[in-house]
Amino acid sequence: MSYFNLDTFLELVVPKLLTMTLLSFVVGSAVGAVVGWLATLIWRRIRRGKDPVRSKRGLIKPAIFGSFICTLLLGLLPIEANPASLIGGPYSGIWFLFMFVTLVPASSISGAMIGAILGAKLPIRIKRPKLTGAVLLVTYLLCVSILYIGLAPPAVVMTTPPPSGPFPVVAELTGYDGIPKDLALSNNGQQLAVSTVRYSEDKVEIWDVPSKRVVYTLKGEPNASRTLKDILASLTFSQDGREFITAAPQQVQVRDLANGEVRLRLDGGHVAYPMADNKLVTLAAVDAWADNPEPYNLKVWDLTTGKLLHTISADLAPAESVNLPIAVSPDSRLLAFPPKIYSNQIQVWDIPNHKLVSSLVTQNPAGILSLTFSPDGQQLAIALAQGPPLTIWDWKSAKQIKTIANAGRVEQVYWTQQGIFVGSEGDFKVFNPQTGKVLQTLDLQPAGSPSQGSINLPLGPSALSADRTTFTTYISRQGIRVWRVDKLAKR
Repeated sequence: MSYFNLDTFLELVVPKLLTMTLLSFVVGSAVGAVVGWLATLIWRRIRRGKDPVRSKRGLIKPAIFGSFICTLLLGLLPIEANPASLIGGPYSGIWFLFMFVTLVPASSISGAMIGAILGAKLPIRIKRPKLTGAVLLVTYLLCVSILYIGLAPPAVVMTTPPPSGPFPVVAELTGYDGIPKDLALSNNGQQLAVSTVRYSEDKVEIWDVPSKRVVYTLKGEPNASRTLKDILASLTFSQDGREFITAAPQQVQVRDLANGEVRLRLDGGHVAYPMADNKLVTLAAVDAWADNPEPYNLKVWDLTTGKLLHTISADLAPAESVNLPIAVSPDSRLLAFPPKIYSNQIQVWDIPNHKLVSSLVTQNPAGILSLTFSPDGQQLAIALAQGPPLTIWDWKSAKQIKTIANAGRVEQVYWTQQGIFVGSEGDFKVFNPQTGKVLQTLDLQPAGSPSQGSINLPLGPSALSADRTTFTTYISRQGIRVWRVDKLAKR
C-alpha cells in the first residue's frame, strides 16, 4: 500500500507552497528592507573605526532573507497546513484573516532581525550562497512535509475482515474520516460507490469489491464554484452497470463508468431510480426561491435520449431525500411511493407503461417512513411513523396481510430471501415475514461501545444490491462493511 498520494501533492501542497512563497517574498522584501536598512545604520555606527571590513557589510539582504524564511515557516505554514484553510466560506475567511494578522507581522519582523544579526556576525570564511541554498532546501523540505501531513486524506483501504455475525462479510472499508453521504451497490453487488464530503468538497469513489481496489474516482466542483447542480445528494448504478448516476438538488448526471464522461444532464434532482425499459425516475428540480415553485413531482426520463416522458404528481420534500420512502420492485417495473411524505396513501405505478396499478391506504396518517418490495414482487412492507411499526401488504388487492409489532421504530427496511431487514435502534434485525419472529441480528454498534440498555448510535447510510444478494452499511467509528445476505455464514 502506498502512503504517498500524488493528487494531494499536486492539487494541495504545490499550490499552497507557491502561494506561501509569493506572499513570503512580498512581505519579507518589504519588512526586511526596512529592518535591514535600520540595522545597517546602527551596525555601521557601532563598528565605526573598530572593524573596517565588517562595518561595510550591508544587512538588507540578510534581513530580507531572514524575514522571508520566518514568514514562510512561522507565519504562513501554520495557516496553510491547517485543514481549516480548505473549508472556505465566511468563517474560514475570518479565521484566515485573524491568523494572518497575528502571525505574519511578528514572524516577518523577528525573521528580519534574526537575519540582520546573523548577517553581521557571520564569519567571513562562510560562503553566503552555499548557506542560503542549504537553508532554502531545509525550509522547503520542512514545508512540504508539514503541508502533506496536515492536508493528506486518510489512507482508505478495503480488506476482508474475520468472519463474524450471521452473514458472510465480504469486505470492509476503513479510513474515511466521517460519515459517508450515500452508499450504492451495483445490481450484482460487485461494485460499491461511496459518496463523501471532505473540506466542503464532494468525492465519489467506486470500489471493485472482489479485487478490493478503486476503479473510478469522481471529484466535485471546488467549493467556490459549486451550485445546486453540483452538490451531490445521492448516487446509483444503471441497470447494466455500465453507467453511474449522480443526483444533485437541481441536476441528475449520467456518466460512463469507463471514462467518467457525462452522457446526460437531466433537469431532475435529489434522487434517481433506474427502471426497466431504460427508464429513469427522479424528483423534479425545483427552484425553491421562485415565486410559485412547483411541487416535488416525480419525473420519468428516457435514459437513452434524456427526453422527459412523464410527470407523476407528488410532493416529496427534499429534506427527507436521504430516506425517501420509495421502493422499486425486483423486476424494476414497479415504483411504490406516498404522494406526500406525511400521507397514509401509497401508490404503485407501472413505470414502463405509465400506469397506476394500485393504491393502498393505511389507517395511520402520520406518515410513511420506508418501503420495500418482497423478493417475488408480490408484497410490500411498509414502515409507519405511528401505529404498527411494520405492516405487510398484498399490493394487488390493496389489503394488509401481516403486522410485525415488535420491529421498533423503523428507520430503514430491505427484503431479501433471508427475511426482512429492519434498521432500528442502531442495528438491523432480520424478521421472518410469515411469523414476525427475529431470525438474525446485525449488531452495528462499534467495538468497545457501551453495553446494551444505553443509547445506541444512529444508523448510517446503507444499500442493498438490486439482485438482493449484497448489503452494505456504515458502522460508526469502524467503517463501511459489505455482507452477502443471500446465505448464512458457515458456523
